[in-house]
Amino acid sequence: MLLTVISFIFVFTIITVVHEFGHLYFSKKSGIRVHEFGIGFGPTLFSFKKNETTYKINLLPILGYVKIAGIDTEDPQEKETPDSEKYFTKNPWQKFKSISSGAIMNLIFGFLVFSFLFMFSGAPAGISNEVSTISPGSPAAKVGLLPGDRLIAIDGKNYDDPQEAVKYIHQNAGNELRVKIKRNGETFTLKATPEYNKRMKVGLLGFSLKVTTRPVNPLEAFWMGLKQTWGLCLLILMLLGRLLTGQLALGDIAGPVGIAQITGQYAHQGIVSFLYFIAFFSVNVGLLNLLPIPALDGGRLVFVLIEAIRRKPISIEQENKIHAVGMYVLLGLIAVLTINDFLRIFAK
Repeated sequence: MLLTVISFIFVFTIITVVHEFGHLYFSKKSGIRVHEFGIGFGPTLFSFKKNETTYKINLLPILGYVKIAGIDTEDPQEKETPDSEKYFTKNPWQKFKSISSGAIMNLIFGFLVFSFLFMFSGAPAGISNEVSTISPGSPAAKVGLLPGDRLIAIDGKNYDDPQEAVKYIHQNAGNELRVKIKRNGETFTLKATPEYNKRMKVGLLGFSLKVTTRPVNPLEAFWMGLKQTWGLCLLILMLLGRLLTGQLALGDIAGPVGIAQITGQYAHQGIVSFLYFIAFFSVNVGLLNLLPIPALDGGRLVFVLIEAIRRKPISIEQENKIHAVGMYVLLGLIAVLTINDFLRIFAK
């Protein structure tokens, strides 16, 4: 539990800091003053001021924020800021750089972490017969299968290709299987019944096999990192499309509690798996933030686009009212997802 909490805080904070740093840097490059850049929330533990920006480290070490001049017009610091340094006085291109940079930084960060992993850990070459992870509460966990076990045979048949063994498990939902494994030089058989997964429409025992890798040079690692990032973006968009068309249920999406659980699972699997999850989550955050939804960066970019087309901005006060409504809707969605997370946990 402690590792899950710490890893959850670390992942959310580092991804948020990357995101907000993008806003900070490119806002300043666009001539927009940034009042504050903070890490965490609550009482301030440490702060200093440089170039009109106050940098803070706060008591609760999770997430972060920036205060961009000219967006929150009710902030007391706005009175001390010249209009020429405020967001709403800038042209569409300057606004675009300020708003889009957070999400773009998340995408770049995910790409760099993916590339780093390929460079130092190698590229996937296939799967071995060694068990790498066990899902808590799964049939595999209940019968005592452990990471490091080697899959030898199923129902008396040896499998040279581990993927064929996985395929056999998928085809036998509800049927008890005799799984022969090797552990610390000893060979024995476990009996387990795959559970039918409605979403994947296959039988699952709840374990994954270790991926084998091959070495790659830095250029190939960067290319593979780019493909991984692009492929993940396409997958996210496909899943969003399925959600909007009813092919994917809202209950299938993890909320904050579910994400915390997943983070903990990856943290338990080792540093490589944990870094992979950080990259995966960073790309998700970056792409989802670009969706044209009020309260998200993509929602503000819609107003930038409208201004560029009509050559006249919508007042920042009107824009903020629309984003406030969007924020309430998003908070409601997060509440629903959190309830689903707890229901899923208690169901198990």
